[in-house]
Amino acid sequence: MTIPKRPVTQKGKKPKKAKISTVKNKADVLASQYIRQKYADHAGNITCVSCGVVIPWQDAHCAHFIERGKMATRWLEENLHVACCSCNTFRKEYHMRGYTLFMMDTYGREMIDELRVLEKKTLSPSEVRNFAEEAIEYYGSKL
Repeated sequence: MTIPKRPVTQKGKKPKKAKISTVKNKADVLASQYIRQKYADHAGNITCVSCGVVIPWQDAHCAHFIERGKMATRWLEENLHVACCSCNTFRKEYHMRGYTLFMMDTYGREMIDELRVLEKKTLSPSEVRNFAEEAIEYYGSKL
């Protein structure tokens, strides 16, 4: 009987970094959970920023005022709020009207303008990774 040899490891070799998609997904999950819990009342319910329906936080979505494909705003807390599935997924035009009014009442026009400027910023893959890692650390510490 022969014993299989263990693979030889090289000293000083850095461990592989997680794929950027994995890091982004983890940041999304933590940000979503934090935002939905942050806006929950004492009974665990949230109010949709667009239509005002009250639902359990677990059934809510973490909505993005500036679409989540824009990396420079993807994990900014001021860009993330709670919405019902219907508004966030199916009724986009209606959702954005109500969401814009919410943003104006909550933050003012200046914040909306700042987010609109940031949405045009293009991040390199390493900047996206760094931003996602910062989001993981920030939202993970809040949960």
